Amino acid sequence: LMIIEGKGRMGNGMKNFMIETGRELKGLKKYLPVFAGSMLFSVALYYLLMAHQLVNSNDGIWEYSYYKAGRWSLTLGRWLLLYLDRLHFGISTDPLTSLITLTLYSLGLIFLLDVFCMGRRKAGYLAAMLFIGSVAICSSLTYRFTSPSYGLAFLLGMLAVWILVKGKGRALPIVSGGMLLACSMGLYQAYLGCVCMALLGYFLFSLYKESVSLRNVLTDIARAAGMGVLGGILYVAALRLHLAVFHLELSGYMGAERYSLSNTVKYLPDSIARAYREFFRYFGEEGFILDMFRGTPLLYAVLGLFGLFFVYGLVRLFREDRWKAVLGLFLLSMIPVACNMVLLIVTAAEVSVLMTVSMASCMPVLLCVMAQTGFRGVFCAWLRRLTVLLLGVALYGSIYQIQIDQQALLEGQRATITMAEGILHRLDQEGCLDSELEYCVVGVPAYNSLFAVSRLYEGSNMYAHFGGWYNEPSCTRRSWQGVFSYLCGANLTMCSSGDYGALYGNETVRDMPSYPEEGFIRRVGDIVVVKVAEY
Repeated sequence: LMIIEGKGRMGNGMKNFMIETGRELKGLKKYLPVFAGSMLFSVALYYLLMAHQLVNSNDGIWEYSYYKAGRWSLTLGRWLLLYLDRLHFGISTDPLTSLITLTLYSLGLIFLLDVFCMGRRKAGYLAAMLFIGSVAICSSLTYRFTSPSYGLAFLLGMLAVWILVKGKGRALPIVSGGMLLACSMGLYQAYLGCVCMALLGYFLFSLYKESVSLRNVLTDIARAAGMGVLGGILYVAALRLHLAVFHLELSGYMGAERYSLSNTVKYLPDSIARAYREFFRYFGEEGFILDMFRGTPLLYAVLGLFGLFFVYGLVRLFREDRWKAVLGLFLLSMIPVACNMVLLIVTAAEVSVLMTVSMASCMPVLLCVMAQTGFRGVFCAWLRRLTVLLLGVALYGSIYQIQIDQQALLEGQRATITMAEGILHRLDQEGCLDSELEYCVVGVPAYNSLFAVSRLYEGSNMYAHFGGWYNEPSCTRRSWQGVFSYLCGANLTMCSSGDYGALYGNETVRDMPSYPEEGFIRRVGDIVVVKVAEY
């Protein structure tokens, strides 16, 4: 009877959870204008990228418009990508693919805004545009063959946070959120930082509420920790199951094979220090080009205003509840760690602009907390206005920086295609254009004096330097293969990786003149060597 009664309670709990969640979902209708505004903004912002099907000249051109995840993705820990790619048949053409990705990001933002009960506040529109209009999102779209996985990873992560915050009951929100978090990490682990930043923002938001006790906040933190632990366990279990089924091991790329709890604990002090360095590098002059105001303290000024606002709130809070103020100060200090949580797990990972999406979510989250924290007075009102003003300036600069990045991609693509077509013409003239032959094209287009781009190219981020890929054999081989196959429609078979590496280090090849000088083409057995630039 006790077992039957327990099952009955569990069933009722599930039923109540579903009913309450359904009601909360219906309440999201009020965000339809925000969603529509986000999509209109996205289309206007990324029209150039979608209209010209722009991709980056590394992974983006390697796979281009057709890719189904397989063993390589699995060895990187991205087990759910195997199923997502088959859902869209491996096809990734624009504008459809980018529109799907932007839709997923916009839906994720709706759940994020509702966590802070933003409704139709103007700050919500600004927060959405700050996130969508970041170079991290632009970079994600240039990986067109896998960009929907990034959008879905963000959506699932924000849905996990939303269910934990809005869901009724003790266990079900934690279990549901943990499952969603595991799926999000199964698509791309870097979005764990977005989840951590959203949760940290919610804890700050709760602390400043007089109606919320310290015990309530600590309970929420414990529930979030439970969701994180469960999500991690489920992710690792699913990953190990897939690796066992396919008889694979984790790749050494970006330190993926070093995933382990003991490794995380061992390098924890170094990882935390690195998280702070990457955070301030991102917003500083030495990091990525986030907006047109690089070299000015604009973003540091915004961070300073946020810090001033929240510290002022902590001083007021200290008079009422000292322990809440202490917890709030600790949470503020942990913002860089939350944004870079993936670095605590993947200790050897190198931070690329693609991985900075969690730091791109930092200011939108803090803006939501500031907008909904009910501090009154002239000082707080002016702090809010000045912060919003500077954020608007930063967004304005980011919009134009993204235009520069897209233009750089377009100019670099055109210059590379022109060079590739010239090479094909000379190969034909010299009787070396044959589908039976193998080719080794050495050198990077951007290093050739005929590679013509405007000054905008130099002012763009590295991912936007089409034709300026990594100057080493494996990347050069795959990038040239993609250029000839997908952009020129020419069936040139590149030689094996071993032959490519050997020819790359061959002194005779190094001494060859570069395109278009006489002798830039040389036949070595059945391999035709083409030297594009010095390397």
